Amino acid sequence: MSTMTPEMVHRFWSLMSEIGRPELIAQRDDDLIPILLQACQQQHPLNCVDSRDLNRYISTRLPLIRDLVLG
Repeated sequence: MSTMTPEMVHRFWSLMSEIGRPELIAQRDDDLIPILLQACQQQHPLNCVDSRDLNRYISTRLPLIRDLVLG
């Protein structure tokens, strides 16, 4: 089982600070996760394992993502 590297975590949160659009974060969880994955993929191509790990990371941190972005 692989995990998020510190570099991947940093890139993800950097992207979240750039996105910071309430209308995006207002999406349903099932819609938001693929949107965020795609945004990450566009900035830094991910292999299947990294994509899976990022999906899990986002899924477990949606309340935090919403709180920080909507701040």
